[in-house]
Amino acid sequence: MLKSIIARLSAERAAMAFVILASALVGRQAAIGMDTAQGLSGLAAILGSSMLVVMIRSWPKPEPVKVKARRDDDRR
Repeated sequence: MLKSIIARLSAERAAMAFVILASALVGRQAAIGMDTAQGLSGLAAILGSSMLVVMIRSWPKPEPVKVKARRDDDRR
């Protein structure tokens, strides 16, 4: 269970870092000077990374599986 939580948090943080990095790179290049095609490509990169964060945050959690235990099962 803990492994699943840590993996989910790591994925969320990595995706958010990706959004920040993409925004910073596009913002820096826009400050230097970009034409229209480059600006639209930068906007697409930011939107794509933002959609990655949304997908990770809204991905459904796996449903727990119910297992029937036998009465004579002595393992613990």
